[in-house]
Amino acid sequence: MKKMQTMMVACAISSSFLTYAQMGIGTQNPQTTFHIDGSKDNPATGIPSAAQQDNDFSVTSSAKVGIGTAFPAEKLDVASGNARIRNINSNIGIGGTDRVVVADATGVLKTIDFTAYSLFHARLAANQSISSSTITTLLFAAPIATSPFYSYNTGTGVMTFNQPGNYLITLQASFVNMPADTQLLIGIRPVPDANYLGRGSHYNAVAVSGTVGELMNYTTVVVAPTAGYQIRFTAAPNQNATIIATETGSTGSGNVTNVTVQKI
Repeated sequence: MKKMQTMMVACAISSSFLTYAQMGIGTQNPQTTFHIDGSKDNPATGIPSAAQQDNDFSVTSSAKVGIGTAFPAEKLDVASGNARIRNINSNIGIGGTDRVVVADATGVLKTIDFTAYSLFHARLAANQSISSSTITTLLFAAPIATSPFYSYNTGTGVMTFNQPGNYLITLQASFVNMPADTQLLIGIRPVPDANYLGRGSHYNAVAVSGTVGELMNYTTVVVAPTAGYQIRFTAAPNQNATIIATETGSTGSGNVTNVTVQKI
C-alpha cells in the first residue's frame, strides 16, 4: 500500500513537471520552454542581461526560436550577428519573379519589388516657352511611376529626396521654334539655387520649328546627402525656344520630354 502511494505521488509530480516546467541546459533559471545558456553565465534568479543572453539559445511554447535572446519575437529571432548560407550560390534566383530581401527598421526581414519601388518617371505637363539666356524650371505632370523615395511638386517643379543616397537621373527634352545657331542646355540644379549638379548642351545648326523638335538627352548621378534634399530640372537656350511635351509627325505622336530617376 505504501509503495502504491509513493508511485501515485511520483506520477503526480512527474505530470506536473511535464505540464508546467521549463527545461534549461547550462542554467537553473530557464526563461522559455527550452533554454540553453551557452556560457553558463545567466543569474540563478531574475532575467538575464542582454550581454548574458548573447550566448543563449531558446525555444518558446509557440515555437519561436531565439539566438542570442531568451525572448524571441519572431519564428526566428537573431539578436545580433550575421547569418551565413554556405551553398547559396547554387540556388540562383529568377529575375523578374524573385524579390529582394530587406530588413525593416526593427531588423525583421521582408521582400520588396525593388525595381518598382525605387523608380520615378514623369512627363512634361505641357509645352513651355523659354526665353533666351533664361534658366527655366521644367514642370512635369503627376509622376507615372514613383515611390516613397521621392516627392514631386507639380506646381513648382521641385523634387524632394526622402532618403539620402545615390540617384541615377536621365533627363530628355525636345526644343522647337528656335533659329539656327541655338545652343540647347538641360540640367539639374539644387534648391536653393546654386551651380548645376549636372548639365548637358547641344548646338543646332539649322532652324527648327513645327511639332518635331531638336532632341537633347542627359544622364548623370546625383548624390542626395540628406533626407529632404531638393533639386529642379531646367532648360536654358541662348535664343528663344519652346520645349514640347509631345512630338507629332509622319510616324505618329508621343511623349518626348520626360525625366527618369532611380535609386542605385
